[in-house]
Amino acid sequence: MDTQSNTQTVSSVALVEADGAKRFLNFVIDAAVIISMIIIFNKFYFFLKILHVHDAFKIFDLALIFTYFYGLEMSIGKTVGKMITKTKVVTETGDKPTTQQMLVRTISRFIPLEPVLYIGGSWLHDSLSHTKVVCDNE
Repeated sequence: MDTQSNTQTVSSVALVEADGAKRFLNFVIDAAVIISMIIIFNKFYFFLKILHVHDAFKIFDLALIFTYFYGLEMSIGKTVGKMITKTKVVTETGDKPTTQQMLVRTISRFIPLEPVLYIGGSWLHDSLSHTKVVCDNE
């Protein structure tokens, strides 16, 4: 009797959460990139100033920050800071975050003092969106 067994090799990569130093470095790098972008784009605001649209500066800055985080993390799972530190955003189970999770993650960054709110072992934008930042093994 010929017995044939099919064995599947399941390759599971253990998710290693990024440590505090990497998370802080992500924050510093991303803040530097965003501030640089705002300074560059503020040079082009003179058109809005001529049109007397004073609040456009604030709205544009917020839109720039939202687009930076949401656009990069939704499309490639990482910001410039995460590219440099070799980390990425995933769900709590290691999958790619959904659009809704990324919206919650990005919008929660606008909560005052959010960068210092470390609650229950995770950052506020991580816990609200059910995501985490892990080391990128790719």
